[in-house]
Amino acid sequence: MDELMGFVLGNSQRERVIQVLGSKGPMSAEKIAKIERITPPAVRKVLQDLDERGLIEESDGIWRLTEKGAELERELRRRP
Repeated sequence: MDELMGFVLGNSQRERVIQVLGSKGPMSAEKIAKIERITPPAVRKVLQDLDERGLIEESDGIWRLTEKGAELERELRRRP
C-alpha cells in the first residue's frame, strides 16, 4: 500500500481524482474534469494510470474506486 500511496501522492491530480471519487462517488471522466478543473485529456491519463494499478474501475463510462482504491482514499483522509 505504501508504494501505491507514494504513486498517488506523487501527482496532485491523481490525489484529487481519488479524493473526489471517494467523497462524491462514481462519476464520468467529464464530470471529474469539471469538478476538479483538470483538462479532459489530463483526467483520462490519470484515470488510465489509476486503473492500471487497480485503484479504480470503469463501467459504462462511469468511474468508481475499487476496494483497494477505497482503502487508499481512507488512508489519504487520515493523513495530516
